[in-house]
Amino acid sequence: MDDLDNAGGNIVPPSLEQLKDKAREAADKTCVALLPVSRLVFDDPFQVGSFQFYPPGAIDLAALRPVANAQLTDVLCGSQLTPLFGQRLREVQSGSTGFDLAVLDSTPTIAFVADLNWDSFHDWSHGDDISFIKQLVSKAERALDIIRFEYCRFDRPDTLPGSAGSWRESGEWLGAMLYSVADHESYLIAGAAVESSSIVRGLGLQLSDGPRTPLPEATEGGVAAIAAHGLTLYSEVMNAGSETMKFTRAMTLLEFLANPYTYTSWKDLKGDIACHVAKSKTEYHDLTHRLRQLSSDIDAGRQMGIRTLIVHHGKLLPEVLSGAAQRADLFRELQRYAGKMLDDMTRHRSLTWAQYCSRRVALKQSLGVGTVTPV
Repeated sequence: MDDLDNAGGNIVPPSLEQLKDKAREAADKTCVALLPVSRLVFDDPFQVGSFQFYPPGAIDLAALRPVANAQLTDVLCGSQLTPLFGQRLREVQSGSTGFDLAVLDSTPTIAFVADLNWDSFHDWSHGDDISFIKQLVSKAERALDIIRFEYCRFDRPDTLPGSAGSWRESGEWLGAMLYSVADHESYLIAGAAVESSSIVRGLGLQLSDGPRTPLPEATEGGVAAIAAHGLTLYSEVMNAGSETMKFTRAMTLLEFLANPYTYTSWKDLKGDIACHVAKSKTEYHDLTHRLRQLSSDIDAGRQMGIRTLIVHHGKLLPEVLSGAAQRADLFRELQRYAGKMLDDMTRHRSLTWAQYCSRRVALKQSLGVGTVTPV
């Protein structure tokens, strides 16, 4: 990767050196992974935790000495198709997706160090490539969770960035470049790695600056692990395929953030949500009443709670709230609640769960409301 530093006059952030150094620590068991990210526009490189984001053309990919994959045209003999086996079949399957250097160079890229045993990599099948791409995507999505948290909205799926590994019109295909520090060469792999669906509505997200929210590491334990998973659930709300599913996922997110370890009824959850949002005792009580309306609320013998009507009565959200503006307001409201909780958790990610429960007691006391002893 040394050639990259002076290649083509491109400006390479110092953070790329950090990736190289980290990969060198166990060069035969790590790689520098570079994945395209569609529906994302920015001009300057930025960093989210240990993940580096680069705009199109910021890295001279040729300096990474990519090994060319065999193409389908390479195995044609006149009108006859030579049978494909082993490594050539694997290469043709990756190449048939259309993922190549030109695609990666013209698409924003996320780069990071990942575990990879190079001795076994050279014996992989195309199915192994796809499994590894999925692992890389799961890891990279944690950085994209931060971007979605800071810049995207529950009610605006048209502004969502694409999945890590995706490029324009990639459809079900995802791809990655894997660079070996020890061998100073890289490999392109791609395949049908999209698990369920991809966002196609709208043009995506344009950034002027990188996000400022810190990336909580699950390995830190305690509240950091809860916040990390909460950010993933937050992204899942945005990627929901319908408004009804979006609502149920948003309510599940609030449940998780209120008590991630045991099932708790909404009757007992409301206070642990409201204390993060309310600024006064009156606002706290108004909010707990509103959360009852969102969950389960009986009025004149009739169930009026939106969650209960959807989950237990089989209603669709448009049947409960017929107006599109009403539903958009609802999603902005739910995002505000979840956002306040996640912001507080990321700020206090070093706490244990017991310590964080004590923090909630203190928040309630500052509002002048009754509390119970945290568990």
